[in-house]
Amino acid sequence: MIRKYLLSLYKNAEKQKEKSIRAALAQIAPAGIFLDLGCADGRKTLWWAKAAKAKKILGIEILRAAAKRDRAKNIDVFVADIDKAKWPVQDSSVNCVFSNLLVEHLTDVDHFISESQRVLKKGDYTIVSTNNLASWHNLISLLFGWAPFDLTNSSPKVWSIGNPLVIHKQEKLFYPETYIHKCVYTTRWLKEWYELYGFKLISVRGSGYYPLPAFLGNIDKTHAAFITLTFKKV
Repeated sequence: MIRKYLLSLYKNAEKQKEKSIRAALAQIAPAGIFLDLGCADGRKTLWWAKAAKAKKILGIEILRAAAKRDRAKNIDVFVADIDKAKWPVQDSSVNCVFSNLLVEHLTDVDHFISESQRVLKKGDYTIVSTNNLASWHNLISLLFGWAPFDLTNSSPKVWSIGNPLVIHKQEKLFYPETYIHKCVYTTRWLKEWYELYGFKLISVRGSGYYPLPAFLGNIDKTHAAFITLTFKKV
């Protein structure tokens, strides 16, 4: 029963996060050339591009099977390792670099931010939506000596370890090679990191506030379950 309740909270937070993403994209629209990083099967990429009023949709995906699905949706997708390789996109050619639940999977965040800076046109935007290490459910887990909820998927052998209340333990892994979280960040952490590469934080949106209603995450953004950050290349 507890896990079922936690799962419902998570789903509500996810829905609120998607609203936050659409609002962030609408704020910068029209985006012109839109680049989605880690676009999976492309279904949500089309949502985000529509919200940004994009004229052209690009994607980078590490998995060839996922990229094939993207191309079937008319997304111009490249197969590349976002975490390590130089992105196959020209310098200063993109109006919006977007990622949803990606940065927490990476090992080289400096490379990720540097490449975002390289491909973006001056004055344009990158939007990053990710889990929040400072969310109450992660902080309380640490008080009990448990792994933060958002770092329990740390091994490719099992979905979740280190926390007795994990909600995804029995779920099927569709892409086991890419689901592992390497690190989870806070707003200030990412803000200062992006500033090192010439970005300015424009807006912060929060989503999810366990166990309270998800919209409260956009009031107390510091402790929201998810954060959506908009940066401008200056």
